[in-house]
Amino acid sequence: MLIYERDGARLHAAELSLPHPTAGSRGEAEARAVAELLREALPGREAALRHRESGAPYIAGDDMPEISISHCRRMALIALAPKGSRIGVDCESADRAGQLLRVAARFLAAEEIERWSATEERLFQAWTIKEAAFKAAGDPSLTMRALPLPATAPDENGAADSEVAIGGRRYGVWNIASPVEGVMITLVRGI
Repeated sequence: MLIYERDGARLHAAELSLPHPTAGSRGEAEARAVAELLREALPGREAALRHRESGAPYIAGDDMPEISISHCRRMALIALAPKGSRIGVDCESADRAGQLLRVAARFLAAEEIERWSATEERLFQAWTIKEAAFKAAGDPSLTMRALPLPATAPDENGAADSEVAIGGRRYGVWNIASPVEGVMITLVRGI
């Protein structure tokens, strides 16, 4: 379902329902969901999903939009933007709190730890911002710790937009309302 649309960018989401997933069944469910989201987002068009050498997805064809894909245990997402745009999306389930707390020092710079790990929600927000920014920047040499977080975080209802600068480019950061309870969604797009 379409959950967000702004300035040519669209975000489509599907809930994943796997009571006891194995690695294979989860991967298959995610692939099916992404394929269905592509059919929904690009009706009547052949959308052949491919991957660059870096692993980043793209849709084959000169007239196809840019794409970013994310999935977590409970949701699959695709973000689309006009050709030549920079876009990244990430979603995360709240049930990963323990794991993120254990690895916070690996993805947060020293000056970010106090502010961004003060609460589980802030930590999830930092993680999804950095994941989405990494995808939008499209530079596989970047590290998570090196990616900046915005000076002001997007608020819980998505009303406050934030931005970050990566490699001399500006990126908008949006916290998107999730249709699935307990899932945080962040969209990062070149501005």
